[in-house]
Amino acid sequence: MNRRAVFATEFWFGANGRSLAQGFREQGWAVDEVDVHHYSPRGRSLAARAAGRLLGPMQRREYNRAILQSAIDHDASVMLTVKGGEIDVATLDALRARGVRTVNYYPDFEFEYAGFDRERLRGYDLVATTKSFHLDTLRTMIGADRVALVHHGFSPLAHRAVAVPDSDAGFERDIVYIGNASPYKRDWLLPLFEAPALAHARKFVIGHRWSDVAAGTAIEPHILGRAMAGDFYSREIGVSKINIALHMGPATASGWQDLVSTRTFEIPAAGGFMLHIDNAEVRGLFDHGTEFDSFATPEQLVERVVHYLAHPAERMAMARAGHARAWRDHSMDARAAEIVALIERGSAAA
Repeated sequence: MNRRAVFATEFWFGANGRSLAQGFREQGWAVDEVDVHHYSPRGRSLAARAAGRLLGPMQRREYNRAILQSAIDHDASVMLTVKGGEIDVATLDALRARGVRTVNYYPDFEFEYAGFDRERLRGYDLVATTKSFHLDTLRTMIGADRVALVHHGFSPLAHRAVAVPDSDAGFERDIVYIGNASPYKRDWLLPLFEAPALAHARKFVIGHRWSDVAAGTAIEPHILGRAMAGDFYSREIGVSKINIALHMGPATASGWQDLVSTRTFEIPAAGGFMLHIDNAEVRGLFDHGTEFDSFATPEQLVERVVHYLAHPAERMAMARAGHARAWRDHSMDARAAEIVALIERGSAAA
């Protein structure tokens, strides 16, 4: 197999596509990038949304043509996308007819987010999902030989340790949750903001929709209602004593719920101490009690936070160990290496 690939996805700073492309390059591959955002209007204004409705089908066709042309021009052996909701079945068929292996790295929760259906999934030679709860469904839909679990990871460029204090006095915040709001998250976090033992702690939630979801609660005065990414996200993690890792909760239709997510890897990668909702999957990725700690109930979350605020040396030693593990095992470079191995194994078997 030649080591030439087309990546058709997003390439903003910290994006999975950008990180995986660099990881493939580290593995000796040449990568051409076809950025989906070059073929879609950006912005939230009425004019931008109207332009998207008018130009969307034409731009989608241009995007799909660009993917196929890149594969032809560069004699690519692989086309990789992340989610790939804008890639048509006809494009996948044309790529496979040319002998191009089609790979989908799928880090989203529900398939419906990207407009997936059985026909589209069948167009991929490999679906590498980050969700262990997807595996049985995908194996039934497209065959076990075309499905693999490849975990989330962190971008070595975007999620590095930007600012980690040397002593407890150097931290700017005590307790932080960074992520978009949901009622499930609110109910888990609310006891932290109501606990008398934490009345004077510097507590913050950062992300979209918290002002709606937590209005009128003890969380409301502590909301920084904006998204945070890249250098600023990494810095926030580093200067916060305790970073909470909590996910969206069960989906109403499937009942699926995340066991780990990108923050599972980004928090330790950026030098933060991680207090993660407990489950067997995260315990298999990091050493419990040495590289992170966990909570199983809202009451235990409060108890663990109180403990670690009072024991800074223990907390910072755990953050350093988690950081070392993340950089050793859980970067997107490591995930790229996993995908390359799966591709090459599949080519040898073909």
